[in-house]
Amino acid sequence: MYKKLVIQTIIYSIGFVFPRIVNYFFLKFFTVFFKREEFSLYTDMYALSFIVIGFLSFGLENTYFRFLYKKNYNKEIVFSTGVIIQLLVSSFFLVVSINLIKYLSFIAGYHHHSEYFFMFFFIIFFDTICVLPMAWLRANDKPIQYSTISIVNILIQSLLIIYLFFYSDNIFYGKNTFFFFIFRWINSFTDKIGYIFFSNMISSLVNLFLILPILLKKVTIKKFNKTMAIEMLNYGIPIMIGTIAFSINENLDKILIKRWVSDEINGSYSACYKIASFMSLYLRIFRLGIEPFFFKKSKDSDAIYFYEEIIYMFILFGLIFYVLICGNINIFMEFLIDKKYHVAISIIPIIMMGNLFLGIYTNLSIFYKIIDKPIIGTYISLIGVFITFLFNAIFIFISIDNSFMIPAWGTFTSYGFMLIVLYIWGKKQFLQFCNKKIKNIVMHFLFALFIVFMIKKEIKFSFLLQFLYLIIIFFLEKKRLFNLIK
Repeated sequence: MYKKLVIQTIIYSIGFVFPRIVNYFFLKFFTVFFKREEFSLYTDMYALSFIVIGFLSFGLENTYFRFLYKKNYNKEIVFSTGVIIQLLVSSFFLVVSINLIKYLSFIAGYHHHSEYFFMFFFIIFFDTICVLPMAWLRANDKPIQYSTISIVNILIQSLLIIYLFFYSDNIFYGKNTFFFFIFRWINSFTDKIGYIFFSNMISSLVNLFLILPILLKKVTIKKFNKTMAIEMLNYGIPIMIGTIAFSINENLDKILIKRWVSDEINGSYSACYKIASFMSLYLRIFRLGIEPFFFKKSKDSDAIYFYEEIIYMFILFGLIFYVLICGNINIFMEFLIDKKYHVAISIIPIIMMGNLFLGIYTNLSIFYKIIDKPIIGTYISLIGVFITFLFNAIFIFISIDNSFMIPAWGTFTSYGFMLIVLYIWGKKQFLQFCNKKIKNIVMHFLFALFIVFMIKKEIKFSFLLQFLYLIIIFFLEKKRLFNLIK
């Protein structure tokens, strides 16, 4: 029953995983090439930008999927209305931010590098415009096109980074070539960290050109519906607040560690956090293939059955993923980041489990979106943000060795508490099926944590314990696993 869904998810995964694999390759390159304080600047700019993107998104991606499958809604009008809203919001942001660039860069502590902000404003502008066209590809079952655009995007960015860094190190010696003049122009207004941002900006622009045919063909002013626009905004704004809350949960620690402790510690913390984000990679792959399916099935009588099975499988594979990463953490660390960044390795299992909690929460949250009550997610997300602020406040006032562990536990607690709150609410309102499998889910969690604990205690038996874990899981869940290929 899942065959088509699995195939599409695999194709989407190629388009999503390949760019991330390339990024992890560059993670090793950057951690070797940059000092920890330089790497901190690189990650800090992205941390700040993610919070802005959360605001500009207006929750329109989820809103688009929800309105697309509502009865009596014209799909082309839904798409045109959503894109025009996004274009107006993004254009307003770009104009205002460019005019305030000196003040914003000074407030953020980058008054000597306002060009960073200039480039990021355009990255954010291009990327937000591309959100709904990329969602359109997913909604119309075009995983090959989606993946192709993603791969072209990362290849362009990667080639530009390699080109700029090689020229800066005099690996290319042609001084009178066209490529040298381009390099000299870029080098005249930014530094090596800025090379990364410039490459991202160009790749985002190319991404916009690649999806431009969709915009030109599908979007017209005549298909803009004011009434629907208001409905979409009313539905999307609570999701937007939840997205901002998520961005704060993910990035506040890195922003504060840089400004309250040091760039060196933040560089290590951020690099190790990227290893922990393997779990987010798994979550995103799952959502790419499954989320449109969730909305499509919402009208069917057997929707609950499919949701139950899919979410159960998500948890099962998430825990397998967790055990395998934690069981081989030293190998991943050695391969992906330079040794000088290993100071914060202890945060990885904590952040990974927190991200798994987030993944389960995200999948369960589809229920309040389907019944058109995204405000529930807003309230729960604000609770999570409060917990994040609380832990980070403690972190600020406690200056001890390894104090960066406090924000890591804040991420874990925030997402865990959000999941518990959603479960308690859903148990009474909508998620009756949770009662049927909660014992199995708890058992899987306890078993996975036990294996990770034993691996840490008896590291020489790591591979044997992982193999034993996989064998036991296979025999416990073989019926469901075989159903995946039917």
